[in-house]
Amino acid sequence: MAVISERRFNEVAKSSETSTRVAKDWVCAKKTKKKDMASTREQSGAPDGRWGWFIILAAHSTLIFREGIAKCLGVFLQTFQSYFHTSTSLIGWVSSFCITAADLTGLVSGPLCQKIGCRPVAMMGGLFAGAGLIGASFVEQVASLCFCLTVSGFGLGLALTPSLTMISRYFDKRYSLANGLAYSGSGVGILILAPISQIFLDSYGWRGAIALLGALCLNVSVCGSMLRPLPQRPPCNNDLQKEQYEPLLLDEEKDFPMNSIPRKGEGKNLPIKEKDPSACSKLSKGLALDLFTNPSFVILMVVQFCARFTYMGWLIYLIPHAIQRGVSPMDATLIASAAGISNIVSRAFHGLIIDWKILSALQMLTLSCITASATLLLDPLMQTYLFLLLGSLVYGLAGGIIFPVCVVRMKEVVGTELLANALGWSYGFAGIGRMIAAFLTGWLFDYFGDYNISFILLGGVQGFAVMMLLIDCLIHYRR
Repeated sequence: MAVISERRFNEVAKSSETSTRVAKDWVCAKKTKKKDMASTREQSGAPDGRWGWFIILAAHSTLIFREGIAKCLGVFLQTFQSYFHTSTSLIGWVSSFCITAADLTGLVSGPLCQKIGCRPVAMMGGLFAGAGLIGASFVEQVASLCFCLTVSGFGLGLALTPSLTMISRYFDKRYSLANGLAYSGSGVGILILAPISQIFLDSYGWRGAIALLGALCLNVSVCGSMLRPLPQRPPCNNDLQKEQYEPLLLDEEKDFPMNSIPRKGEGKNLPIKEKDPSACSKLSKGLALDLFTNPSFVILMVVQFCARFTYMGWLIYLIPHAIQRGVSPMDATLIASAAGISNIVSRAFHGLIIDWKILSALQMLTLSCITASATLLLDPLMQTYLFLLLGSLVYGLAGGIIFPVCVVRMKEVVGTELLANALGWSYGFAGIGRMIAAFLTGWLFDYFGDYNISFILLGGVQGFAVMMLLIDCLIHYRR
């Protein structure tokens, strides 16, 4: 607590009893001010509820469209191939531009959130997402289709970062649970939007189906409008009155530096204005490049790359891998559906373990990566339907935890203020991993004629993430 310096206090105390009473009054006023400031921090902090539940709903709905649209495009694959008279690989590559653009847009959405706010960025993203798909319903060439899907992906990526950032501002004690409930929208989108797209395709053709999906995506803008900023509590009159005492109080255990007052003519050479920052420093600050000086943040980026690489390869080749093992196509689909359900459940409820302090976010992330890596490395031993189902359920549970817990850990490492930039970089690294996985795992199958090598590679990449997290654990406990 700031009090009158010892020298000054002794002088005042010796002068008169009245001066002593004045000094005590000043000290009491300072105590009252500190209590009021603490109360202000509590009132302006994360409410952990109230409108925050609508923020969760907005983020959940945004993730339904972001991940579901990527799955929907697979429904149109054969239709696009026959209409545009091109190869399946080219159409698959064009479709991947949508979700790749969504991942890489995070590098832009983070700085935009810091500059103009989360709500306008999310609403603008929803408009881009819907307009891109509606425009795709009118195209006549593959290049135009590629452009429209990229615009739609850009919008979906633009809308996601603000939603997740606002959750971190509205929740503190229950943040892990809130973040997990939002991320469960990813699995819900994969499960429900693909069948809906098939119904649209059968009823209205591919142009009508794409246009309807675009109209649905416009609801992302509505979700963005729900991202209401936290209100700021204005200072009360008592605080303003107490501020008048501030110039009379000196820092604790320090005398006023009388010799620091400049005499006549001594301040002529003092710098008046600092130089404007260079373009490079402005760019570095806008992109928050200082984050990469934090070892824990760099490790999280590596984990995001490895986890997305692994998850994407597993998601694409799970069904053909099961069919190659002798499982019927219908049973292979059931395996994928069971894994999707376990993924949703783990995303929705793992946050309770962290919020109840049973495990920390770092411990939960490390255990999930170990489980996912072990499941994939043991895949060559899973030769029957029962073992494949069990392995998919376990990986679905572990994979569902990894991505939301990464965000929780990221908030612990960088704080709320820089979380938007950190999420942008995170999705950028995840997008690179997604692109490489789709190509590399398919190339390994073409070369070896077997998915065993591909799944061992996926397990090895996830194992590298485990090694990095163990290093992070050592750094954390040494601190």
